[in-house]
Amino acid sequence: MRKYMSKRQRPCDFCRSRKTACRIELAPPCRLCHQHGRECTFVESAQPRKKQQTSQLNTEGIFKENEAAFLERPSVQSDRSLEDMDLEQNLPSPTTSTVFPDMTMQFLQDFDMDGSGFQFMFQTPNHKPPSTTSEATDGSWNRIYPLLDGHENLHLETLGLSGDMDPYLLQRYQTDEHGTFKFKQLAIRSVNDNPPVQFLISQQSLFTHSRREAGHLPIPTVDLRRELEKIISHGMGKRLIDLYMRFIAPHYPIFSADSLPDPATSAPGLLAAIYSISSPFAMYDDQLCIDMAYDSPDSKDLAELINTAVASDIHSPTLATVQALFLVVAKSSSNPLVSDASYRWTAMGMLASAAVNIGLHLDPSFWNIPLAQSRARRRLSFLIFALDKWLAAALGRPPHIHKSNWLVDGLAIQDDHSCGLDKMRWTDVMEFSALTSCLASTLERL
Repeated sequence: MRKYMSKRQRPCDFCRSRKTACRIELAPPCRLCHQHGRECTFVESAQPRKKQQTSQLNTEGIFKENEAAFLERPSVQSDRSLEDMDLEQNLPSPTTSTVFPDMTMQFLQDFDMDGSGFQFMFQTPNHKPPSTTSEATDGSWNRIYPLLDGHENLHLETLGLSGDMDPYLLQRYQTDEHGTFKFKQLAIRSVNDNPPVQFLISQQSLFTHSRREAGHLPIPTVDLRRELEKIISHGMGKRLIDLYMRFIAPHYPIFSADSLPDPATSAPGLLAAIYSISSPFAMYDDQLCIDMAYDSPDSKDLAELINTAVASDIHSPTLATVQALFLVVAKSSSNPLVSDASYRWTAMGMLASAAVNIGLHLDPSFWNIPLAQSRARRRLSFLIFALDKWLAAALGRPPHIHKSNWLVDGLAIQDDHSCGLDKMRWTDVMEFSALTSCLASTLERL
């Protein structure tokens, strides 16, 4: 809180000229004069205030105009009006604000956005160098937005309206051309202006203490991948992924065609979940039907690896964490005679919570992210919604997810972008979407 300053304690000449607070501890010089090595003087007289023009006396009208300009502020994708530009220029910049002149802003340099750990935010779907625009063949200019998902070393966390970081205040910050504002070891990525949607971006290493505190020892990805390859070899894993794309992906298109799972690069927990749900289809592969007949991998080992990875990742879930949890819940039980309703329903609650953490409860249709990522997020968001409804109906439970707090409760025709399905299979997905909508309406009336 600012210290009360009496009119008798007039500011020094230097602070008056810079229109900043003059902070004197016991005797001159003040903080600002001491910092700049200037003499703290009180000889200059105060300049007379300018008289307000008659047209400026109607403060109520000005307030209403500014309020309307704030509420009708255009989205990130549209051009700003001159009034909004004038309003924004009057706001102090995070790096040039004079409210606290004695506070150095060197902390902004501590956050290295040019490092390799943050390059994913400036990649494009074609892995081109950082850019915000590209020239189309017809001479027009199309926006290329940086990726939001796709880097496992960073954690994305959506910022809600009632949290300690208000999206309506954060949208007044001056961001770079990628919609990113950085500070210390964190960054805020704005993906939409109306309504404001921002993500807090942090490094996974920041959650090491919370993992240890919860008894979840952080395991390096290299070690998890090595353990996974002891269970499923690299070649066998590629064949299991092919079986997944053949039998499971048409029902659960949670991946984009330009970011398919890869045994060499995908998260080990996600790969283990894919291998686990694809193993029952090994009989349809010419080589796996023989290899797994004589040396079948132990499903217990895969389950332990999945649980280890998810327990550590749940402190800072990524899109791969949510995809792995989805496959765990969707996987059918190996023993249909024994009910595992408690475990499956608990896992569904964890899936819904992790999905909300990374913003899957929101509709990304108009976000400034690549189209393929936007459609992939919509498909995954709907499939989580559908899985919750069908599981609730089968187990006799109230759903975890409700339409009031989950914006993607159905799919559109254009959501097939980069899904890798042909027209006939996508039609089946659309019919499943319509059937799920009927089930959701029925559950709401129970």
